[in-house]
Amino acid sequence: MHHCTRLALAVALMLPAASARADFKDFRDWLAACDNVRNCSAFATSPDAGEAGAYLRIERGGAADAPVIVTLSVDLGGAKSYGVAFDDPSLPGLPSGSLQGEDGEGSDYRRTEIARGNAASALIDSIRKAKAIVVTRHYAGKPPDGAVTRISMSGATASLLWIDDQQKRLDTVTALVRRGAKPASAVPPQSKPPVIIAARPSDAKPPESHSSALLAKGRALCDDNDRNSQIEDVSALGGGQFLYQFTCPDSSGAYNFWNVFLIGPAGNVQALRPADFRRPPGLGDKDAPRSGLTNPSFDPRTMTLTSFNKGRGIGDCGVEEEWVWDGKAFQLALERTMGECRLIPADDWPVTWRAEVRR
Repeated sequence: MHHCTRLALAVALMLPAASARADFKDFRDWLAACDNVRNCSAFATSPDAGEAGAYLRIERGGAADAPVIVTLSVDLGGAKSYGVAFDDPSLPGLPSGSLQGEDGEGSDYRRTEIARGNAASALIDSIRKAKAIVVTRHYAGKPPDGAVTRISMSGATASLLWIDDQQKRLDTVTALVRRGAKPASAVPPQSKPPVIIAARPSDAKPPESHSSALLAKGRALCDDNDRNSQIEDVSALGGGQFLYQFTCPDSSGAYNFWNVFLIGPAGNVQALRPADFRRPPGLGDKDAPRSGLTNPSFDPRTMTLTSFNKGRGIGDCGVEEEWVWDGKAFQLALERTMGECRLIPADDWPVTWRAEVRR
């Protein structure tokens, strides 16, 4: 692992969200993660942080019959298309010819699904034997000119074996690595995610003026009673409740901006209480109160607060969260975690916690 990756991981480990949990692992040049219902994914990256971006993702749901899906993501960097091959040309499974891929959400990467189901299982057999997948970019009117990214296969077997273990597939016919004679029915049923009943959106108008006592109560939630703290936003939560969002400049950094929240009725400072973003069991210290979020944004249509705690400025590592208001408290509905900075865009980070939100 490169020095910059270790440093970024150390930063990520200091985030309020617990990014270094038992279900997020790194295996040499591979990463693997599973969520609370045994949906898992593994990522292969380049060992050279200076190379243009490309990575491989292998994902599979927790159900016994869930298909294996292998996706290749490439930052074209001005190229028109790209080709892929194993370092050993005798290994089968990769597509031939030029690929263009499809646009990824919120990033410059182009994604190509290169295998699914039985074809993915055969491809994984080649992945375990190879040292690298070589991505060559093709530019208009030019032959391949050496714009190459090598995606390392070092750590593939260990990461996929770990996923087999997390998904209870070891020694079954469904395993990625340690296949056996046990039938698919030997895989335990996939558990159901917790259910959150979202509160209905409110059309109540927030108050336009705020007392000095309200400002003081919000500032007190910031570290060292931040005198530069201001009200950033006020949103209606329904039932006469409002969400007061305060900035905390003294507790913020260059790209992570800490905000705290008060909840309660307008015009009654005594009744205002700090928001409590209490994490579910297994996600860090569930008993530790947490009244703030990093880089938050509230959507009143879905009653959802989102946060994005970056491990470094370009946002290729850290923790993303979605918190849904249920009428009494904010409940964690989704968490995406990337514990190492390897140029993987946030929209492709593995989910490490999910709930079913009903509206």
